[in-house]
Amino acid sequence: MKNQRLAQELVEEIRTFLTSQLTLSLGLVMPDGKPIASYAPFAEHEAGLMILVSELAQHTQALQTSSLASVMIMEDEANCATVYARRRLQYEMQVTAIARETALWSSACAALQQRHGEIVDQLMQLGDFHLFKLSPLSGRFVKGFGRAYELPQNVLVGEQLAHLRG
Repeated sequence: MKNQRLAQELVEEIRTFLTSQLTLSLGLVMPDGKPIASYAPFAEHEAGLMILVSELAQHTQALQTSSLASVMIMEDEANCATVYARRRLQYEMQVTAIARETALWSSACAALQQRHGEIVDQLMQLGDFHLFKLSPLSGRFVKGFGRAYELPQNVLVGEQLAHLRG
């Protein structure tokens, strides 16, 4: 963006929006090729989004077998001016399983616990729960009609935003 002050305000808006939302929507492909949509609570950590999910959920199987996911974080429709132009962040993400008994497992679960409360401590103890890191490859922020911005590659929020036109 050419106007630095406007760009900085937009970056702060994106950061605030990202931290104000508690869940993300997932678009994945199952091992048999069928698409699946789901959601998960998340925490921002280590330049990505961390999710802790049960292997009893279909989306976990898809996360375990695919290296890519589409993620959308969307404004609550009760808070938006029109459902046709809800504020949203959309990312193409690299999926990485995080092994238990690692420093990243511990620090990511601590971030999830701080954000979502004691339930995370209980879920961490269950053997069917798996931790995944979703790392951004590309992203887009939409804040209304004609106000869509391409994010820099490989970051959740970055300074070099490109206003999409046409």
